[in-house]
Amino acid sequence: MFARFICATILHLSCVDEVNAGLNMMKYAVNHSYKFNSFWFAFLSGMFQYTQCLCVELANIGVICAATDTISIVFNFIALAIIIDFDDYVFGSLKNESFKGLIERDFTKNVLVINHTTSKKCKVTELSTVRDEQGELRPLKLRFCARSIPNMFLYVVYKILRTFYVSTFFYFFPFTTVVLSTLLPLAWRTFAANIDPNSCS
Repeated sequence: MFARFICATILHLSCVDEVNAGLNMMKYAVNHSYKFNSFWFAFLSGMFQYTQCLCVELANIGVICAATDTISIVFNFIALAIIIDFDDYVFGSLKNESFKGLIERDFTKNVLVINHTTSKKCKVTELSTVRDEQGELRPLKLRFCARSIPNMFLYVVYKILRTFYVSTFFYFFPFTTVVLSTLLPLAWRTFAANIDPNSCS
């Protein structure tokens, strides 16, 4: 159980930044939809990153809970740790320096600047530095009723994923290995004790 918890914690710590980056991409897409030709694709990019990291960690928990000895637990953990960093390995092997430079370029200085917020501390009357199609400054606080219907839907999806990340994933996910390692054998023994051998043909 201790080996399972350690392996789950190490992989969890390597996933947290990736999951948080996906959430930030989703939030930026729904709060700055006018900057994209299709903010749906921008939102889905962050959502795919979020879900693939979550799926890898769920697979890690399932695999290490199914392993019966410490060596198998460690080997399965190493295999999944390589999978989660596979995109970094592929990117590092690229030989096209101009393409790598385009990806590694710092966009935050002139493109991905946060101009809108949903913070409760921001007043409704505050204005950003970005102008809309009519030449007027956009409001700094982005209210829910001011969003389009698709934007409302994606914002609700983002808030649900964010709530799961903050309330469950960030703090408690590694502890599921301890819970499952304790409860699954008990559940199996209870199930096996309740089976009537005469009812099986």
